[in-house]
Amino acid sequence: MSRSFADPVPGSLFGRRFVVVPGTVGDDDLRALSAEAAADGRICGLVPARRPVTSDVAQRLARLAESRHLASPFAPTEVGWVTRHATEPRRERRFYLGCTAWVVLAGGGTLTEHSERDRAEVLHRSRIAVGDVVLLRGWSPLGVADPRPYLRIAPDGRPVALMRVRQNLVGSARESAWLPLLTAAEIAEARTRAAAC
Repeated sequence: MSRSFADPVPGSLFGRRFVVVPGTVGDDDLRALSAEAAADGRICGLVPARRPVTSDVAQRLARLAESRHLASPFAPTEVGWVTRHATEPRRERRFYLGCTAWVVLAGGGTLTEHSERDRAEVLHRSRIAVGDVVLLRGWSPLGVADPRPYLRIAPDGRPVALMRVRQNLVGSARESAWLPLLTAAEIAEARTRAAAC
């Protein structure tokens, strides 16, 4: 029996706003990523000499996203380590392109997708655990609907620790074409974040 367009291959981003890829990052890489985590919570430029495992995992995440029918290049420019408590549904800013990839470093819980910031309306529910990767669609002006999901993490107990990999529009190959589509405030914030790298 063939699959329909409404029933994409498991793990594929085709027709989806996000996907959880279970057990993608092994224990050795998880330990090394935790050891390489920057004191300020963010690094940019993915400097291999200073943080070789972080750089390697970020590049592997880019290839993983592209192999999951992302349909656009994903060239990470920023890596951060964040902790997520139970929050209102949120989505990435528009100046992060193509995809955002999360690696679950510690903790676990339930990831829910919502239609907007209202957490009462749940569209999809997934479990996340250590070693899982979550691929989220980033902003694109191509197409009718904004592909960015509103997501919420509800930890099982302690907060969920994540490594977050993103591509800032500023300094990316698409900067000149897409930058005028953002607001002045978004451009200023994107530039500030890129300059902090």
